[in-house]
Amino acid sequence: MIIEVLRETFGYVRFEVIGEFPERLLNQFSMNGVSIWGITRKGKNITACIRVKDYLKIRQYRGKNRVRTRILARHGLPFFASKYRLRVGFVAGLALYISALFFMQTFVWNVRVVGNESIKTDDILAACHELGLYEGANISDLDVEQIRTRLALRLDGIAWASVNIEGVRATVNISESKGDKNPKAPPCNLKAAVDGVIKKIEVTSGTIAVKVGQTVGKGQLLVSGITEYKDGAYQFGVSEGRVFAETAHETEIFVPFSETQTVRVGKPESRKALSFFGVKIPLYLGSVKGEFETETHTKRYKKNEMYLPITVTDTVFYKLKTQTVTLSQEEAKQKGMLGLENFEKTDLKNAEILEKLVDFEVKSDGVLVKAKYKCLENIAITDFLLILE
Repeated sequence: MIIEVLRETFGYVRFEVIGEFPERLLNQFSMNGVSIWGITRKGKNITACIRVKDYLKIRQYRGKNRVRTRILARHGLPFFASKYRLRVGFVAGLALYISALFFMQTFVWNVRVVGNESIKTDDILAACHELGLYEGANISDLDVEQIRTRLALRLDGIAWASVNIEGVRATVNISESKGDKNPKAPPCNLKAAVDGVIKKIEVTSGTIAVKVGQTVGKGQLLVSGITEYKDGAYQFGVSEGRVFAETAHETEIFVPFSETQTVRVGKPESRKALSFFGVKIPLYLGSVKGEFETETHTKRYKKNEMYLPITVTDTVFYKLKTQTVTLSQEEAKQKGMLGLENFEKTDLKNAEILEKLVDFEVKSDGVLVKAKYKCLENIAITDFLLILE
């Protein structure tokens, strides 16, 4: 994108090469370091684009290769400015634009993170900001070697990092430390997390201390990590596996008929802000008063693979009001059922529900929802062994 802007700023022409061997002229350009682009062939002739200052030197190459050239189109500020060269305001504006363009190239436009998997990108960007690398940072002030070294020390899990400055974009390359995938685990038993009746045993290591059909209590030993030999010697090891049992769970949820709720009222108000190189510019006047909650939406402007250092944040304010709400019996029951669904998603998320019994008890001030569950679940939990030498 920067190259496109510079071409428009300094001007370029599209020209046609006419002759028997137009490729020779293009090869001559390449040998002498002259940049050309947008090359297309039309019959024997070739068209391409070249910077204005390079096209002015084209005579010294043209005659040697026995070809002719002609300009097909002119692009860029120099040709546009020639129409308004007598207008002082335009010339001043053009000078200001060019100055601003070069000035903006001295800052980081956006920071990109690649290579990370387990480490969050936001955490890496936050650490980079603390080390001086952020949108709007002056490129000449950046010590990429120091940032690279300190970044690896600041965040756990980074084995190696590098920082590359490519034009106005900074790319942070991360290589995460994998660690020991199979660390030596300490000796342990497996014990019961809850009461239950054993239904299935899947043990890969350890000595099984229970059998299918047996009733066990919470905390009871299921698989032992201690192996005892006939000579009286002991060996401590790791118990691994799953022990499935039929378990029972109960819960109660009370839903009052009258309750206080906070609801949104009135028309939501929007407040937009423009952020340029990290500087936030409000696009509104005044403030929202009273109790409210907000939702924020941020839009970044992107050109090809480059994120421009411009974001627009739209914050929507919803005014809140506290009021008393009266529920009917049916509404209270429905709310209680929603509470049971939440209980199942949290407390019973790892269990298979085999049976569910729900009972409603209507009281003077609300509804008491009672539920009993019969489940199948893995009740084995790790109990590390304390070995005193």
